[in-house]
Formats: sequence, structure tokens, C-alpha cells
Amino acid sequence: MSEEVEKSAEEKSTELVVRSFGAIVEHKSYGGKSLVENLHNADLAAKKVQYTERIWDRSRSQFMIKNLTCSQADDWTRLRQISAEMCRKRQALSEAKFGFMETQVKIKMKKRRILEEEDDLKRELLEIQANKLDNSGAEVLVKVEGALKEIETLSKMHDDLKERMGDITEEEFEKAQVKSHIKRAMTQSVREVRENGIIKCGNQEYLEQVGVCVSSAKREIDKYLVEERSSGVANTSLLHSFVDDFADRYEPVAKQQADFLGFDEHADSNLTFTPQLPESNGSKQNTDS
Repeated sequence: MSEEVEKSAEEKSTELVVRSFGAIVEHKSYGGKSLVENLHNADLAAKKVQYTERIWDRSRSQFMIKNLTCSQADDWTRLRQISAEMCRKRQALSEAKFGFMETQVKIKMKKRRILEEEDDLKRELLEIQANKLDNSGAEVLVKVEGALKEIETLSKMHDDLKERMGDITEEEFEKAQVKSHIKRAMTQSVREVRENGIIKCGNQEYLEQVGVCVSSAKREIDKYLVEERSSGVANTSLLHSFVDDFADRYEPVAKQQADFLGFDEHADSNLTFTPQLPESNGSKQNTDS
């Protein structure tokens, strides 16, 4: 039944092309065929490959989102990136959903006008417009499905991180900022020392902003790189261990930097947001009783 419906839709589309192209339908095209024949064959060829769009219906694979987009050195900055990605996808999905719904209503309005229209040319124009809207709506659906995949991927990544991190509150995020920025500054500095043998000006400033002595960081990086080269380890586990350990040991330097700047090193908890998690059915029943 579905094949018959699809075939009928193709036939209607071809008839519409024939009517709309007028005298051009007899125009000789490549392969000794008419332009309409080649248009029809091109449509069939595109439909044959169309299933692959469901595989590449988004710009990034799950691997790219996890290992490239959300590859920050610290759990909190990684979770923040997930939140930012989710926000963009949520907004895009909302726009696509309502855009698709609007398109469907416009198609219905066009089809109603087709039935009411007495002028042949105006009716033909309405048919073309309705078909154009229908095709654009189908294209949007592919992108909507791609957005849904990314949203579910990001949600699973959030859940995995939350299970490891525990409570997610703004106050805890603020407390973790010192280590988070030390880790990022050191990761970037390690790359520069590998490449050039020095920590360049940008990351020197970054280290100083979080209170780390650049010369001290350089000495530790040099020692680490000797170990990295001689270890034979083929993955990044040594780097993560080094950066985590460095951040743990150097976290207190932020207090000296805050004192120098004249600021309180601690975030004001009155300015932080604590999510109100929904109560479970069991706890609510106990409260009511």
C-alpha cells in the first residue's frame, strides 16, 4: 500500500513538472532523453541514496561530540560545554518543530484554496507552492531527527558525568573553578612545551591569573615530558594523572592571587543557584500523610 501511495505521489509530481515546464518538456537533454525524463531519473537516483541522510543527518558523530567538542580537562567545564550544546540544540529543535507545524498548516491552506480556486493558472500555482512546502517539510524532518539524536547523546553524557560528580549546583561549580582553570592552563602549556620547548605568553598570563608561578610550572612540565617520552604509554592517561595531581597540589596558590587582587577568594553562595529536584512519588505520599 505504501509503495502505491509513493508511486502515486511521484506520478503527480511528474505530471506537475510536465504541466509547469510547458514547451520545455520536449527539450532534448543528455542521453538522447527529454529534460523531463532526466528530471524524473535524477529524482529516482536521489531517492536511492536518500537513506544515507538518516546516517549523516547531523554535523557531528557521537564520537566527535564526546571526544572533540566536550574534551575539556575538567569534569565541570566538560559538563558546562554539554549544557551549552544542549541549549543550542534545544533552541534549534524548538524552531524546527514549530517551523514544521507551520508548514503543515500552510500546506492545508493551499490545498483548500486549490479546491476553491476556479482560475486554472492560479490553481496550478497553488499546487506548485503546496508541493514546494511539502518537500521542504520533509527535509526539515531529517534535520529534526538529527537534532533528537544529538540531544539524547548529550543527555546520556550528562547522566554519566553526574553519576561520577555527584550533586550539580552552582556553588559546587564555583568551588571547582580554581582546579578547573589550573588544569586547562597546564594542559595548554604542556602542548606548547612539547612543540616549542617554552610556555608562550598567552598561557604564561593564564597561569599567573590563577596564581601559578610560570617557572615552577615549566619545571614540572619538563619532568613530566621526560617521563612521558620514556614510559612507552600509548594513551593519554599519564597526561591526565599529571594535570590532576598538579591541580590538587597547586590549588592553594589561588588564595595568594586573590589577596594580591584584593578580592575574597570564595564565591558568594547567596548569588548561586541550587536546582530544586522533583520529589519522588514515595516521598510526596509520606509528606501528605
